[in-house]
Order: sequence, then structure tokens, then C-alpha cells
Amino acid sequence: MARAKLRVTLPADTWPGAVSRDHPDARLSVLSVLSTEGDRGVTLVSLRADDAPAVVRDIESADSVGEVEIQRAAEDVREVVLRVETTDPRLLGPLREARIPIEFPIVVADGVADLTVAGARERLSALATALEATGIGYTVDYVHDALDAEDLLTDAQRRILTAAIETGYYDTPRESTLTALAERQGIAKSTASERLHRAEGKVIKRFAEDALGVDPERPTSPSAAGG
Repeated sequence: MARAKLRVTLPADTWPGAVSRDHPDARLSVLSVLSTEGDRGVTLVSLRADDAPAVVRDIESADSVGEVEIQRAAEDVREVVLRVETTDPRLLGPLREARIPIEFPIVVADGVADLTVAGARERLSALATALEATGIGYTVDYVHDALDAEDLLTDAQRRILTAAIETGYYDTPRESTLTALAERQGIAKSTASERLHRAEGKVIKRFAEDALGVDPERPTSPSAAGG
């Protein structure tokens, strides 16, 4: 199985595309999407903006939007959770056709949706084909095989990392020490330190590559690192 992150350019005549472009400061986090009868859909979305009421009014007035219900609103009126019924759930078509699960939330800002999906590579290819057929533009941030601890870490690294988590080594306040971990593994403290550091480095780099789009092989310039 592979995970892919796409930056999907939402058509200007869809309500998320239009509203997010008209309000560049707005951040829409799609929490769930449900396809209903016909070509309709229901979206649960968290909206954060300096003037959230104005954004809500624009969503309500969009041609493809039916009913809008406010599920929850923050006291400062800058964040609301909405239930939006739409007659144009255009992105659902390619996702249904490819039969590929989505990772929520889907973050929408300034006309672009960050979409993370997971599935067999042929499913990812089917999604790309379906998006292109619908005329929805996209770029691919990354495509990676799903994280496999057996491929990423050695047996010894998996054991000590598991022990560190189970004994509260990463808790705040810390409930275990490096000395205790070393004794539990039956190894020297220096060996435990090096083994744990290598395991942490591999896991962090893989997470940064998958979730943050950081290339761990790209050198950092002195200026980017603060000189």
C-alpha cells in the first residue's frame, strides 16, 4: 500500500474553490464527506477566519449549496463547524471511481485542497486518471509506500524504541531513564543511546518526509539553518 499527498486545484465554480479564493485568510478543514442520493453530498467542515460570519454567508449564497447548519461556534466567532449540503460534490466522483480512502481532515486554503489518500498504487493511478477526466488539476507532493517498521528499523532498534515508549521514556515528566532502558535490554548505556538515537532519526525523517513534505536528503543551507 502507498500513501500520496496531492494538492488539488478546486474549480472556481465549486463553493470551496470560490469561497476560499474570495477569503484568502480562511482555512477550511473538511472533517467528513458523505455522498447522498443523486448528485448531492453533505460535508462537515471546520472554518477558521478573521470574519467567519462573512465566509458563512458566502457559503450559504453559493449556487451549489443547499442547506447550511452551524454545528458549533467559538466564542470569538472566528471558528465555526458547519454542515453543508451541496448539489455539486465534484471531488467525490473521482474518489468513488478510484475507490480509495481519504485521510481527514482535508485542508482547503486559497482554492487548493491538500488531499492525502492511501491504497494500492493502481488505485492512486485510477484517482489521477479520474481527476484528469473531470478537469480537476493537481500536483503530487509525494508518493510513498506505507511505513513498514520491519523495513525501516533493525530488530534491535524496534525493541529499544518499543521499550522506550512502553516505559514512559518519552513522557513528560519522563518516567524512565536511558540507564533503565539499557538494563532492560541487557546492553551498555552507550549502546542503548546510539541505538535509540539511530531509531529516532529514521522514524523522524520518515515522518517528516511523509507528513511534512521535507526531503531528508536535501542539504540545509547555512542561512536556512540560522547561519
